[in-house]
Amino acid sequence: MTLNFDTDQSIVGLSRQRALIQAVLGASSADETRWLEWKSRLDVSRPEGAFAVSKAILGFANRMPDVAGQWAEGHAYLLVGVEEQMLHGVPTHDVEKVDAWLRRYIGGFDRYQFTYVPFDNGEGTRHVMLVDVYPPRWGDPIHTLRKNYDKYYPGAIFHRNAGKTEFAGPAEIEALTERARRAGQRIDVHVDPAGATVAVLKDFDGVRERLLHEIREKFRAQLARPAARRDQFSSLLGYRPDHRTPQEFLDEVEEYLRDLKGAVEQALAHKLREVGAPLRLKVVNPGETFLAQVEVVLTVPDTVEAHLVDDDQEVDWPRRPAAFGALRSVPISGLIPNTRPYPYAPATVHYPEIGREEGHTIIRYPPVELRPNETVLLDPVALLSAQERQESFVCQWRATATNVTGRVQHTMFLPAQALEMDIQVPEDTILD
Repeated sequence: MTLNFDTDQSIVGLSRQRALIQAVLGASSADETRWLEWKSRLDVSRPEGAFAVSKAILGFANRMPDVAGQWAEGHAYLLVGVEEQMLHGVPTHDVEKVDAWLRRYIGGFDRYQFTYVPFDNGEGTRHVMLVDVYPPRWGDPIHTLRKNYDKYYPGAIFHRNAGKTEFAGPAEIEALTERARRAGQRIDVHVDPAGATVAVLKDFDGVRERLLHEIREKFRAQLARPAARRDQFSSLLGYRPDHRTPQEFLDEVEEYLRDLKGAVEQALAHKLREVGAPLRLKVVNPGETFLAQVEVVLTVPDTVEAHLVDDDQEVDWPRRPAAFGALRSVPISGLIPNTRPYPYAPATVHYPEIGREEGHTIIRYPPVELRPNETVLLDPVALLSAQERQESFVCQWRATATNVTGRVQHTMFLPAQALEMDIQVPEDTILD
């Protein structure tokens, strides 16, 4: 069994909390990892229970930020009262009392919170204690045990490894010392739009939607045509009747229209590269510190569309569906040469990710390395809008790095540029 749980996001809300508990019930002990631990039976009102929870918290808190960030946005979780195939539950206690019991061992560390999650697996509702330890940060001190318990003495340093919380060894202590040393190192980058503009195309949305609507209606009109009949000559030439149902044909049309819309946007981005001023962010490291995995995220108004610009990639115009009811050709065996797969897999190319979040267009660029005093140009992106009477568009950018703390965030103004453009669509792509 493996842990069936999405680790891309932190755990927020009752449904996600219960989903994690359900995942643990269906997991195995080997699934405990650097971000997740569970205990079957503990009572934090007793010293052994308070110490066990405190030890887990300190181990999670002593992780490295770049390692912790690989799961659950850097958060780590301890579940008490559940294990593989078994829901035990725990007694619930007042928050202030629990904090006091834990503080004996973790001291002033407060980057955690806990809650009791009600869960019913068919045998009645029981409460599972869920402790959320916040992501570690560059500059955090080493967190040590504050009170002795059994063979553990004050000053002990715990570290969370893969599936186990243990004493930190020399390598872990050196890494944690380096983490603490970076308290004064914060990210410092400048981001410049480098003369970019937002192309304002009058009624572009309307023209595009009318074009797609007209093409759709022409395809739909084919459904009323009588089906073509096959004679002896068409049979000899390898033609066969159209066996598509009307719904299969319409589904094919909708897929074609989606591809056509994407191709028009791709062609438009290429055209904007020629006559407009696409966005190509210039990222500058003005300091003497190497910045690793610098990620820039640009937020623009939802009235602005963003499209990738790739000069090396031709516009992928889709092939229109065969007319409904028409005879369709069948390839003659032996005339099409055999093809072999490439002897190697092409290298993966990472492009900016473009999406929508909370009413904004979000452009998330692939991380880059920045040496001291280095400038890097990010991939070009074409920006366009149908919104008229707009002098400029207010955007925001933010940048983070994996080896220093903090983030930089500033406002950016992109001027509008009114343009008129014609896109040449191949004749065999759309209907006459």
